[in-house]
Amino acid sequence: MIGLVKKIIGTKNDRELKRMRPSVEQINALEPTIQALSDRELQDKTTAFKARVQDVTNELRARLNDLRAQLRGESGAEGNDGDPETLRQLIDEQEKAIYAREREELDAILPEAFACVREASKRAIGLRHFDSQLIGGIVLHEGKIAEMKTGEGKTLVATLPLYLNALSGRGTHLVTVNDYLARRDVQWMGPIYHRLGLTLASSVHDTSFLFDPTYVVKDYRLLNLRPIERKDAYLADITYGTNHEFGFDYLRDNMKFSLDEYVQRELNFAIVDEVDNILIDEARTPLIISGPAEESTDKYYNIDRIIPRLKRGAVVRGDVRQEDRAEIESQGDFTVDEKSRNVVLTESGVAKIERMLSITNLYDPGQIGTLHHVNQALKAHTIFKRDVDYIVKDGQVIIVDEFTGRLMPGRRWSDGLHQAVEAKEGVRIERENQTLATITIQNYFRMYKKLAGMTGTADTESVEFKNIYKLDVVVVPPNRSMIRIDKPDVVYKTEREKFNAVIEDIVDSHERGQPVLVGTVSVEKSEHLAKLLKKEGVKHAVLNAVNHEAEANIIAQAGRHQAVTIATNMAGRGTDILLGGNPEFLARAELENEWVRRTASLPEGHHRYEDALQQLRERHEEAVQGALKKYQPLWEPDEQAQAKALDDLTAAHRVYLEAAFWRARRDYEAALARVVEADHIDAPTAHACEQAVANYGQALHEFDRVTGPHFGEEGQLRFQRGLDELRAVLSQNGAGDARAVAAARTPFERVRSDYERALQKVLTRSENEDDGYEAAVAAYAAGEQAYRDAEASYLEQRKPYEEAVAAAQSEYETTRKKYTKVVEDVREQIDAAPEEFRTRFDEAMEKYRTVCAEEREKVLAAGGLSIIGTERHESRRIDNQLRGRAGRQGDPGASRFYLSLEDDLLRIFGAERIQGLMTRLGMEEGEPIEHRLITRAVANAQSKVEAHNFDIRKHLLEYDDVMNKQREVIYARRREVLAGERLRDTVLGMMEEIAAGLVAQYSNKELAPEEWDWQVLDDACFKQFNLRPNFGVDERHGFTVERLEQALIERVRAVYEERERAFTPPVQRHLEKLVLLQTIDALWKDHLLAMDHLKEGIGLRGYAQKNPLQEYQKEGFEMFEAIMVQIQVDAIEKIFTVQIAREEDVARLEQQRRPQPARMVMSGGAAAAPSKPRPAQQEDKVGRNDPCPCGSGKKYKKCHGT
Repeated sequence: MIGLVKKIIGTKNDRELKRMRPSVEQINALEPTIQALSDRELQDKTTAFKARVQDVTNELRARLNDLRAQLRGESGAEGNDGDPETLRQLIDEQEKAIYAREREELDAILPEAFACVREASKRAIGLRHFDSQLIGGIVLHEGKIAEMKTGEGKTLVATLPLYLNALSGRGTHLVTVNDYLARRDVQWMGPIYHRLGLTLASSVHDTSFLFDPTYVVKDYRLLNLRPIERKDAYLADITYGTNHEFGFDYLRDNMKFSLDEYVQRELNFAIVDEVDNILIDEARTPLIISGPAEESTDKYYNIDRIIPRLKRGAVVRGDVRQEDRAEIESQGDFTVDEKSRNVVLTESGVAKIERMLSITNLYDPGQIGTLHHVNQALKAHTIFKRDVDYIVKDGQVIIVDEFTGRLMPGRRWSDGLHQAVEAKEGVRIERENQTLATITIQNYFRMYKKLAGMTGTADTESVEFKNIYKLDVVVVPPNRSMIRIDKPDVVYKTEREKFNAVIEDIVDSHERGQPVLVGTVSVEKSEHLAKLLKKEGVKHAVLNAVNHEAEANIIAQAGRHQAVTIATNMAGRGTDILLGGNPEFLARAELENEWVRRTASLPEGHHRYEDALQQLRERHEEAVQGALKKYQPLWEPDEQAQAKALDDLTAAHRVYLEAAFWRARRDYEAALARVVEADHIDAPTAHACEQAVANYGQALHEFDRVTGPHFGEEGQLRFQRGLDELRAVLSQNGAGDARAVAAARTPFERVRSDYERALQKVLTRSENEDDGYEAAVAAYAAGEQAYRDAEASYLEQRKPYEEAVAAAQSEYETTRKKYTKVVEDVREQIDAAPEEFRTRFDEAMEKYRTVCAEEREKVLAAGGLSIIGTERHESRRIDNQLRGRAGRQGDPGASRFYLSLEDDLLRIFGAERIQGLMTRLGMEEGEPIEHRLITRAVANAQSKVEAHNFDIRKHLLEYDDVMNKQREVIYARRREVLAGERLRDTVLGMMEEIAAGLVAQYSNKELAPEEWDWQVLDDACFKQFNLRPNFGVDERHGFTVERLEQALIERVRAVYEERERAFTPPVQRHLEKLVLLQTIDALWKDHLLAMDHLKEGIGLRGYAQKNPLQEYQKEGFEMFEAIMVQIQVDAIEKIFTVQIAREEDVARLEQQRRPQPARMVMSGGAAAAPSKPRPAQQEDKVGRNDPCPCGSGKKYKKCHGT
């Protein structure tokens, strides 16, 4: 029924395309008119368009300027006594009205503007926009995602909406995935915009360029790219850049001390190229500007040393049934959950780690850091695999992008995981970092007024785009029909059978002359397949993260006759494979190899670059395998002996701990720790304060249980009285009246001393009794010595192997580095001075044009490019990207995926159903299955994973939304301070609020003024305002609370005005700005750390039947309110106490306050934020009714005690 309705009225996508057809027809109808314009007249069209947009908003802009003048407090502004909050709201409404009016006018201009861009493109670069590209441009202008297949010209499509939206003068952004594209596309599309009279800039890492046709340099990579300041790049009409640079510039701006230093304008309109990669694949990756934390790296090596000695246990997939837990626990020292990519220690594993690290209790609160590092080290050894998740290159652990297969240098896993992997691989460990500023990719791009995107694969993620970014997806039909044949999946029982079938398919295609691109999911799998092809004698190329430097050379040949290319996902996007080969790349590769052979004295110099890299890799692998084969028999007996000694030691330790002496001591220390913990109530939130009384009583009850049997009846009565007094005080005052609690605690402390003496008798008695304690000690000591001996012997036997592997790695890295350096130097020469190679290059080009044309015909006859997938990815979108390499612009091609039940996707998410089906059908060895049920089962498995990953991204966004709202408030406050909007009024308002708080704390309407705590008020005012009010006795007698507040505010204001006269108002304003900014930045950094710690443990609230997200929102809000108060308190104290001897000191103070250059970290991995150093423990405990140490004058419970 649904299908019938769709046939009649069409799908939503069909209706969208039909709606846009009239606009396309209008553009085409205007083509002859625009064609007749001269170059000057064409450029004048832009001026006219800009004037139209400006004219329709003139009145609205005049009103907006007046409102801004009122907010600044300018005397000439009409109605400048308006409330600042009301004015800000009116300004916001006015800006929205202007933007809406501009958008209406741009919609009206669209047909003529697009026609102008099409004509400029024909004249400037010889390319004319097809109708399908015009539709893509309309989709982008409307703030939607355009799905356009490979080769449809997305780069050219973007020129249409970028030009149109730049007419508003607000700036438009084109977001790419790397610096190369951001620079190349500016050079390529620049002539179009230049002919239309718009400025175009490129913002890449550390550099910015303006497109200038008159700027000519010898290095053709920078041809027409004039270096400019970063701010000037954003002032251009159109700016191309990467998602990372746009995000980092935003964070850097919000750490600056002057609005003049800000580089970004408003975030108006952005088109995100490869939008699925940036907004979905990168969504879990926060952008972080951080500074190094002062933590030693030795702990990582110490913990890494013990992990290989643990026995791997069961592998589970998701939640385990309660009845199966005991059996799973007994299988090893830890279990691996492949579904959630997590590792959990068993009881035996915990015991072994405690012995090897010489700690009593791994789960003691004091060892929480150790437990965290142990868990990360376990993940590093079991979940994260070398040459799959990362590679080791030049002494660094470099992450491999799971979606593209490319290396991601500079990006690090968070939460100490990267350090754990570095320790595992024996490379230098970099310290963890403390966050100074952070934002997720999701929240950054959601700040744009209008956002659009384009990619070849978006439709499968349309729900997520709609839910998260409010973006619709429109599938734009190709200019030429797709004729690629997508064959059904085939599934084998084992991976070995699957690879045998893949080899057969490759050999068959190779013999027929058909080029084959084989997609693998990891470096490891690509190299395994390469070895199998080598046995078959099939010449092939391998493209993965290990030899990514040769990517251009390999891809250039992937479409040639009989070519076989094995690639990870890095061949899945951003690269066009031309049937018959790419003559330009082939000619360039020939020049490179020719030059390398002349200049290099390396043995690999006579090989092609890609072949040389592969041979170096194979030689290294052979050396490592040879060392393993030679030395493993020597260390295996010692390894087994060490494992047995560790088991024996762990068992002896259990007996030792169960001796009566240690049982009593352990119980006593645990109970005492709880009493002490409850005794020092310094709760960061109101929720924790509410729990204090109950926790205290519970701890005391536990203490009574442990020591009660060994305490006299009289002592128990004394204890009970002390306990009752304490409980009464706590119940009445909520653990907040410090004096009352201290008075009630004194007799109780005496009682507790009696308890400790009674317990010591028990301990002494236990020591002297024959309870096996001495025997346990002796057995434990013997076991520990046996383990140390076994460990030393094992390490000695393994040493030659470690040395051989290190030597092989060193030789490989040295030779590879030397060879790649030669190639890079040659490329640099060719890139920088092409005319010196022009004659030779032209000869090679002419040769390869002929060769590629001939081979193209052969490839077309053989069926085009064949795509073979060796495993389904978790996301259908990634599979579609691989398929999309074939069938470009109407070319023929074919694709097929080969699967096995041992593939990760099917094994973890869908193997049972398929395994049962294959068993019922009686499948024989090597026999595949092709069935619609199999296809459906695979699709269901992928849907499960996609839904799981979507939930993770959504979960991250929900948590980050809390921080995002707080970030907006803080950054808005910074901008207000920088703009100097009523800064004096702001400071006076803060000052009056604090003064009122001090009066409220130290006066009481119920008491006579003589009974108020005047001395404490005097001290608090001196600390906060550098002022002692010194109200006289007579003056005090006539005070009410209100009159005291008024009098104090008057005196404080007088001091403020006196300082202002002494410094002069301009200097005072400058000083206030610096102090406020420094205070905001310092406290915001601490708040980020505190929020990270809150998020780390908030999930445990679920065990108490509470919603962790709601708890995070609630406590995060309380913490944020506390720092907003603290900002006022700290800033006012500094403003009233700072002294400036000379006016020049202001400039020096500003320089000191500026943040030092900070490191930018791309933190990847799961949704977790990066690890931070733990905050130092507070030494002095403050009672809830004591004055808050921050100096606010408020009680601690009403200030930072909340």
